[in-house]
Amino acid sequence: MNIKLTIVDDHPVVVKGLLSILEDYEQFQVLDTCNTASSLLEALKTRIPDVLLLDVQLPDKPGDELAAIVTQKYPQVAILALTNLDQVFNVKNMFLNGVTGYLLKTSGPDLMVEAIETVSQKKQFIDPVMKEQMLAEMVDARSTTNPVPALTQREQEILKLIAAEYTSQEIAARLFLSHRTIESHRLNLLLKLGVKNTAGLVRKAIQLNILK
Repeated sequence: MNIKLTIVDDHPVVVKGLLSILEDYEQFQVLDTCNTASSLLEALKTRIPDVLLLDVQLPDKPGDELAAIVTQKYPQVAILALTNLDQVFNVKNMFLNGVTGYLLKTSGPDLMVEAIETVSQKKQFIDPVMKEQMLAEMVDARSTTNPVPALTQREQEILKLIAAEYTSQEIAARLFLSHRTIESHRLNLLLKLGVKNTAGLVRKAIQLNILK
């Protein structure tokens, strides 16, 4: 497996550290390193990576805006947000703008490698620290409101297909939506029901009488 990478971060020390880590793994090939949004967009005109390691805070453009631009122009690129921002709002915002993964810069090399390999397969990845925060937030919200979360019609439709053991790719084809859109809905369902995986999602939906 050869995964082509592009790194965009305006801190030379961070870039150097990433390169030092990545050179120990034969499956990774770094195409470019960029320090601004404009230099990244220029690099993408000639070399398209499988995975973009994206710093969320850049000097010339916010990371969410850049993620949205890259997603629109280069939908084949999986974006892994790499950041120090550890607020749930930031995670949700980046996913809404097209990223496939969210990883804190405080994470170790093993977790970074796992994150890159996961998003390269078009699967979502969320730093475990942030996932716990997101789940805790959902639990707190439900404790003061209706214990049965309100699902949109699309979420209900996707939930039924998940319960029928359709993969995200199969659901995307069936509903004429992108794989990334289905993964986003899947993440929202996990968060709304306060579970960590598909098995828990189906089990909780049955318990709450959402699935019959």
